Amino acid sequence: MKPTRKILALIVMLALVISMATGMACAASTPTISIDGAAVSISSSYGTPYIDSADRLLVPIRVISEKLGATVTWDEKTSTASINGTIKVKVGAGAITTAYGTITMDTVSVNKNGRIYVPIRFIASALGYDVNATSSGGTINADIITKVELSISAAASLKNAMTEIQALYLKEKPNCKLTINTGASGTLQTQIEQGATVDVFFSAASSNMNTLKTKGLLVDSTVKNLLGNDVVLIVPKSSTLGITSFKDVTDSSVKSIGIGEPGSVPAGKYAQDVFTYYGIWDTVKAKAVFGSPVTQILTWVETGNVDCGVVYSTDAAASSKVKVIAIVADSTHTPIIYPAAVIKASQHTVAATDFVNFLSSSGAKAIFVKYGFSTLT
Repeated sequence: MKPTRKILALIVMLALVISMATGMACAASTPTISIDGAAVSISSSYGTPYIDSADRLLVPIRVISEKLGATVTWDEKTSTASINGTIKVKVGAGAITTAYGTITMDTVSVNKNGRIYVPIRFIASALGYDVNATSSGGTINADIITKVELSISAAASLKNAMTEIQALYLKEKPNCKLTINTGASGTLQTQIEQGATVDVFFSAASSNMNTLKTKGLLVDSTVKNLLGNDVVLIVPKSSTLGITSFKDVTDSSVKSIGIGEPGSVPAGKYAQDVFTYYGIWDTVKAKAVFGSPVTQILTWVETGNVDCGVVYSTDAAASSKVKVIAIVADSTHTPIIYPAAVIKASQHTVAATDFVNFLSSSGAKAIFVKYGFSTLT
């Protein structure tokens, strides 16, 4: 066979293979959509889901968004759809922009008969939901998962704020169940290292988060430094001690000082940094009563079980039974940073990431500020 004929034959065979492959994909690609297992009916006026040549299930974003309780608006000038005012899908773009970052797609959004289509997994992800795809009897079904249970491990000093954050989040994601476990950050870190079922870790110190990151236990791209705080010295409301600064705790009138265990309680480590800075740690250590978590120190001071204690300013602000003697200077200790991240072993990475993102939303920030935290994002 001459070279030209061989080339033509190869082209014909290649075209036949592509045609057969496309035909097979089409033959087994009747798409259906469901939410938590319940079939979603899509009126033809909204557009029809379809499978593209790369086996991606593309859906009209308006109907999916609205089925999930979102509102969609359209900007004709920029050819951009806005979902809930913060999620942007531009015709011809290969990414979806959100208030928390960009979701890069493996294709571009298309305008088909006046409707914007993107792969279902990307629009669901932008809204904070995962998708479970199955194929049976020639039908491909994409099930959007809104009913998930997330386990959140958060520093004890976050307890009150997180209770309000939980209620606010569930207004947006009513089908989600949140279990919030609070404790000393070091203890929570150890639990995660030992395989505890945790989706999100919200620590009171970067050191705990960095340790988990070094051990490969985090989804690194989700780490966010969210909050700041202050360390304060407190005494019971009725105290008559004549101390006015951290250095004064060496006075003979001070018999006991409540401090978080430095090895597991970040507030305790910050206290150790402060007293070391002033060169009095050995003296303080002899009077120290170590506790865990930091909220235990607050209770000891409230009840007069210790003469004074070192806690966060947010802890002191939550109690009417103590008074603040001094606020420590930032230069005396390592920066107080509260980071949050998704645990790599989470079975609900998309939902967990959505919750971490929510922690930097305007509503969540307002709650944190209400409880005395400073926001870093």
